[in-house]
Amino acid sequence: MSDQTDTPQKELTQEQELSKQLPEEMAKQLDKGKQELAEIEEFLKQLPEELLASVLSEKIQQEEPNGVIKVVKAVSQQFSGPIPPPHILGDYDKVQVGFAERIIAMAENEQAHRHGIEHQALSSEITIQKRGQFFALVVSLVILGGSMFLIYSGKEISGSVLAGTSLIGLAYIFITGRKSDESPDKESQ
Repeated sequence: MSDQTDTPQKELTQEQELSKQLPEEMAKQLDKGKQELAEIEEFLKQLPEELLASVLSEKIQQEEPNGVIKVVKAVSQQFSGPIPPPHILGDYDKVQVGFAERIIAMAENEQAHRHGIEHQALSSEITIQKRGQFFALVVSLVILGGSMFLIYSGKEISGSVLAGTSLIGLAYIFITGRKSDESPDKESQ
């Protein structure tokens, strides 16, 4: 009886030893495979791209003798402006006849509108500048006339101070006014 009980225990311990050895062997082989894969990847990085493309092409021809290769291509297009490129305009006409003409007409109308607004803004700015210059001339003449009247009435010091300070003030406004008008344009550029 003891022989029968010893045999199953021996078989059990052998199976346990084998089960321990098997994962260790697999782990060693896995590590070896990882190391070989890393070496192959490093070797492939050193090869020229033309050679890799050639080898890949040959491999595909071997595996796909009829030459059918599936290729996926993603295309992204972008354009700027009111009018799309001609090939896209043609696609709009395929959707419905006349769409391309409508897009062109819409862009032309938008351009005419913008030109009108710019012309109106420029005309308004010129009018405001002319009005400002006219009023500056009127005020300067009134001050000059007032200072001449003061000098003529015997108050030479008051007339001279009025004329001098007015001229200095006008000169300062013309100089700094031009600089302050030009500085925002330079900052925006």
